[in-house]
Amino acid sequence: MRTRSIFAPLLFGLAILQGCSGDGPELSEVTGKVTVDGVAVPGAILTFVPTAGGSPSYGGTDKEGNYRLMFTDKKAGAMLGEHEVEIATTKVSASEKAELKASGQEVSDVFIAIPKKYKKKGALTRKVEKKKNVVNFELTKD
Repeated sequence: MRTRSIFAPLLFGLAILQGCSGDGPELSEVTGKVTVDGVAVPGAILTFVPTAGGSPSYGGTDKEGNYRLMFTDKKAGAMLGEHEVEIATTKVSASEKAELKASGQEVSDVFIAIPKKYKKKGALTRKVEKKKNVVNFELTKD
C-alpha cells in the first residue's frame, strides 16, 4: 500500500516535467519588409528580443528587403509577446564583395544605413501574436 502512495505523485510529477520539456516555447511566424524612405533595405539583420525574457529570433533581408524570422536554425518564428527590435546593416568593402561574389553569393551594390533614431534601445518594439504576423518596418531618415 505504501509504495502506491509514493509512486502516484512521482508519476504525476514526471508526466508534468515531460509535458513541459516539449519542443520549447510557443512560436508564431513573423515575416515582413524593411524600407527606409520607401527604398528596400537589402542585407539587414533583424533581431527580435522578447521583453519578458526568453530567446531572441533573427532574420536577414533579401535584395527586396523581405525577411523571415528564425527561432533556431530549424524552427521558424518568434516567441509570443512584446519584443524590442534591432535592425543592423553592415557596409561591405569592395574586396569583400568580390570575395562573396566569387563564392557564388548574391551581393547588393546598395548600402542603406538604418537611421540612428532607430538604433536607440527601445526605439522599435513589436508584438508577436498567435497568428501569422506580417511586421513591416517603414523607416524614415528625418
